[in-house]
Amino acid sequence: MLRFFFWSLLALNAFLLAFNLGYLGHWSLDTHEPERLKKQHHADQLKLMSATDAVTPSEPVAEKKAELIACLEVGNFQQTEIARIEERLKTLALGDRQSRINIVDVATHMVFIPSQGSKEGADKKAGELRRLGINDFYIVQDQSSLRWGISLGVFKTEEAAKLHLNNLSNKGVRSARIGPRSISTSKFAYQLRALSADEKSKYDAIKASFPAQENRNCQLTAYSRN
Repeated sequence: MLRFFFWSLLALNAFLLAFNLGYLGHWSLDTHEPERLKKQHHADQLKLMSATDAVTPSEPVAEKKAELIACLEVGNFQQTEIARIEERLKTLALGDRQSRINIVDVATHMVFIPSQGSKEGADKKAGELRRLGINDFYIVQDQSSLRWGISLGVFKTEEAAKLHLNNLSNKGVRSARIGPRSISTSKFAYQLRALSADEKSKYDAIKASFPAQENRNCQLTAYSRN
């Protein structure tokens, strides 16, 4: 019996040795990687891909919305200018995005042309100013010494008044001068809200006709309609 086990164990070891050395062929269904590649079609055309080679699905790029100008204010206009500026602003068709506000303007320096003695004289001088391309003025009609004179602007500082006088002189106005005048006048400004780039471009063309007026930023809640 011991002899039987001895020879059986010896035969089993011989069988395992022959199998490991490959004398009995490859019986396992789980082939090694080199052997598996040899059996694949066009294996020579395969290549490894890195993470950077992976194709990611394209995502739709959100179109960048054009930036809007939240609130732009222009002023300050005198009563006599309202009809002209509002007629021009109508072309923008802003509707509720446009409003007019009252401005109390306190000035201490006035650029003016002295009294022309009568309404006819003042009207004649006004016509001369318009021919020079100057429209930002008004004829003084109160009972002061400036009655039938022409105001070309009132300013808080003398420096600003001198600058305006120099600009008028360059345009050909020779009779204007600066005088002290402490007054409080009611003027008007316009607030334009949520302007697109196209609307801003059209507004700039309108603003060019009113060089004496200034653009400034404004708060959306700081307006009152008239």
